[in-house]
Amino acid sequence: MKPRFLLDEQLSPELAAAGVREGLDVTAVSNSELEGRDDRAILHAAIIQGRILVTLNVRHFVPILQDFVKSGARVPGLIKISPKTFPSQRLKPLLRSLKKMAGRIERGEVDPSMDVTLTR
Repeated sequence: MKPRFLLDEQLSPELAAAGVREGLDVTAVSNSELEGRDDRAILHAAIIQGRILVTLNVRHFVPILQDFVKSGARVPGLIKISPKTFPSQRLKPLLRSLKKMAGRIERGEVDPSMDVTLTR
């Protein structure tokens, strides 16, 4: 199944637009009705939309994800981005890695239903 992504607001909506041009199903919190909402509401929206949340905000989202799972919610997933791996958040390396992750998810090599870390 082709993964669907939601980029948290720290990630540029330009990454979402570039991803769409590359054939990914990706939207961004920035410039949407979700912009400015709290983290719990953003993860809830991702779940409702069937999207895997992609975020740099690991410290906040991992505990929220665990709460949702404990309550019985079926979470599409969480992809964590480390600032150490992507220090400049440059578009091309992030897009290349997100495409690679999408392929791995689609082939069943990765299960993002809890959380996974984006790698280069």
